[in-house]
Amino acid sequence: MSRFQLIRNLLAMAAADGSLTQGELELLSDRAIRWGISESEFVMALDYAVRPDAEVEVPAGDDDRRELLKEMLHVMAADGQLNESEKSLFASVSACMEIEQDELNEIIDETLGEA
Repeated sequence: MSRFQLIRNLLAMAAADGSLTQGELELLSDRAIRWGISESEFVMALDYAVRPDAEVEVPAGDDDRRELLKEMLHVMAADGQLNESEKSLFASVSACMEIEQDELNEIIDETLGEA
């Protein structure tokens, strides 16, 4: 999964509750800079994310899937609130990935340990 696809997915997840908080935007803007995503690419991803038909694309590779889930957790925690729509989307994405509960718990524990 390209970094552009990842940031687009993360923006779509963050916008799932109908708004983007300052904390979410700051985190995702920092990630975009770190990943070499241009301002125009970020705006393009943001424009996609706020569309009502925006979807999170599930990557094919296991490493990309783990990275997406970890980054989704970071975004969910960015504003200090775990929104129900974000939690629901996270659960749906992980279910689409057919990730076992033990592995999902490991990903969550690893991510929380990084915070």
